[in-house]
Amino acid sequence: MAVSFPTAHFIANRPTLKAARARLSDVLIHPAFSAERRQKAKQMMMTASDAQQVFHWARLALEESERWEDAVLASEESQAGPPAHPAYPY
Repeated sequence: MAVSFPTAHFIANRPTLKAARARLSDVLIHPAFSAERRQKAKQMMMTASDAQQVFHWARLALEESERWEDAVLASEESQAGPPAHPAYPY
C-alpha cells in the first residue's frame, strides 16, 4: 500500500528544522516503531542540525511503516477463517 508523502512543499521551500522534526515525530507515532526506537530516533533528531537529513529520515520511517502495514495485512489475509471485514455488496 503506497502512501503519498507530500514532497512538493519541501522541494519548493526548504523545510525548517522545526518542521522536519515535527514531521518525523508524527511518523514515529506509528505502531511499527517500538518505544525504544522512538526514543533513539528522537535523540538523534534533536542532535541533528540539517533539516534535509531529518526530512530524509521521516521519509524512510514512512516507507518502513508502509512495509509494516503491508506485512500485517498480508498476515491477516493468510489466516484461516472468515475475513474480519467481509466484502459487502453495495
